[in-house]
Amino acid sequence: MTLAYNREGDGPHAVLLMTGLGGHAEFWNGLRHDLSPSHTVISFDQRGCGRNSDLPGDHTLAEIVADAIDILDDAGLAKVSLVGHSMGGVVAQCLVLDHANRFSAVVFSGTFCAFDWYMELVGDLRNQVLNDAGPEAYSKLSALLAMPGGNVLDADYDLKSRVKRPAKMPSAVVEARQRAPYNFDRRGELGSITIPSLVVGAADDMLAPLYQSRDIASLIPNAQLEVMDGGHFFPLTRSQIYAEKLRKFLGSVRP
Repeated sequence: MTLAYNREGDGPHAVLLMTGLGGHAEFWNGLRHDLSPSHTVISFDQRGCGRNSDLPGDHTLAEIVADAIDILDDAGLAKVSLVGHSMGGVVAQCLVLDHANRFSAVVFSGTFCAFDWYMELVGDLRNQVLNDAGPEAYSKLSALLAMPGGNVLDADYDLKSRVKRPAKMPSAVVEARQRAPYNFDRRGELGSITIPSLVVGAADDMLAPLYQSRDIASLIPNAQLEVMDGGHFFPLTRSQIYAEKLRKFLGSVRP
């Protein structure tokens, strides 16, 4: 079964955008608009999210990887560039390691290569708040963790609006997705990635700290590392800078 997905643009260079824990393709609305004039851009709501909210699933990394490959097959795309943010960057690692022939380049954005003690600490706290205080408190905590305190008044982030947004999926789905990357660690395999790789991290990211991006870039041969600010959601808070970095990188890649 292939999930519903978005396809925009008809350029010869195809790009698959992988969303993180939130699972909704709307995260990429701005970047899709920026890339679609020159690229074919694929994005999708993951199981339990958006247009695919009624599809049951186990909400594991393996399941999301399989869904992504099914979508590429359905779209008739043999090889694409890949962009993954946050947990989408973890999925991207699985995709390029396990399906290397399907990808011509990869961007690891605001993500991590090992679910270490810090990641587990934050994940456990979020799940505890979800279970004990409910989805509204969980959403507020998540928004605060994603927002760099130094930019709390930044209009591009709109924290006041974000903390008031209702949950977009049932708590059971949120918790299952939250658990998906626990114990993830494929650092020992990253040296086998030979396609052009860009790693983008934010110095003020509390959910995927910059040391994780530095580790990824150090382990992948010839990977480029770009550091910016904007908190965990820097593709949104620094959308123009982010899109420029991706356009430059993707423009250097042979489809």
